[in-house]
Amino acid sequence: MNAHVAAAAQALNFRARSLLAFVLEPSEPIPLWFAALDAWLVRSPTFFAAKPVILEMGALDLDLKEYRALLSDLARRHIRVMGAENAKPGLVGPHLPPVVTGGRTVNAPATPEEGASPAPAKAEPEDSANSAAAPAKAESEPSLIIEANVRSGQSIHHLAGDLTIVGRVASGAEIVAGGSVHVYGALQGRVIAGASGSPSARLVCTETRAELLCIAGAYVTAEDIDPEFEGRCLEARLDGEVVKLRRLD
Repeated sequence: MNAHVAAAAQALNFRARSLLAFVLEPSEPIPLWFAALDAWLVRSPTFFAAKPVILEMGALDLDLKEYRALLSDLARRHIRVMGAENAKPGLVGPHLPPVVTGGRTVNAPATPEEGASPAPAKAEPEDSANSAAAPAKAESEPSLIIEANVRSGQSIHHLAGDLTIVGRVASGAEIVAGGSVHVYGALQGRVIAGASGSPSARLVCTETRAELLCIAGAYVTAEDIDPEFEGRCLEARLDGEVVKLRRLD
């Protein structure tokens, strides 16, 4: 009996582990924030698909009923909330997201700019139980290079560094990188650079017909892009909170 119990105890392995989670920062008034979120999801509907999300609650003053409504509205948008930061004590309970602490922004600048876009575009590593035992690695990983076309419906994410696509990015495809993105081919889908919050990220493409270009939360859509850039080789960078485009040909 004791041997059986000991064997069962040995099978329970508890570890601390760091992982990446997107952070959403709702702000007042909530209806306007949801309107901005819905506009984002129209242009990038799979951005949060099957991804862990943390809610940053520091800017909100909600009661329990309003908090539950917020979570329900996010769930209807297929956004999974795995935890909350800076939630008031009254917003903690057995049927609510657990409180998480200790997250560090990945690739973020040393002094984040004020008034950042409400669009979701940064990620933080969140530790599991005993988080202090597993410090997150701060350095960026080497660039990821994909030598293939990205088909419609495909989504490629590399939040740890730069991402290079040698091939075409079809309409309906999505590219997300924590750093800069380079596309050596026709870009017809959606590209999100600086998804970890880095305003210095760039986007370079040899033939641009993009549905959406986004850097660190600021974005332009196909409707916003001047026709002179269509089909051209260009660079996109962040100027304050505005995405600026520059032809390279």
